[in-house]
Amino acid sequence: MADAERSPDRPASGPAREEHVYGKPPGTGDWKRISRLTALGVVIVYTVLFFLMNRDTIEVSLVVTTASIPLVWVLVGSFLLGVVATYLIGYLRRRRRPQGEG
Repeated sequence: MADAERSPDRPASGPAREEHVYGKPPGTGDWKRISRLTALGVVIVYTVLFFLMNRDTIEVSLVVTTASIPLVWVLVGSFLLGVVATYLIGYLRRRRRPQGEG
């Protein structure tokens, strides 16, 4: 490709080009990603603190018997059951969708 055909929006290389110390400044899409990761981090920290603050032992009825276990394990188990159920529902919906649809 000839020099005259290059796109003008590419910055010039060499001493005239302004270099940033840590790379290019974040654009709109980057801020969206940063805010999502920050929100995810806050949710994870909140969830871990919630689990750790609920360590009391409780009695749980397991239909056939009753067990005395820490509340945190009930919460973790309920969370994992919810994750598995959500995955299975999504899997079944994807299998049921006709092949032509995307």
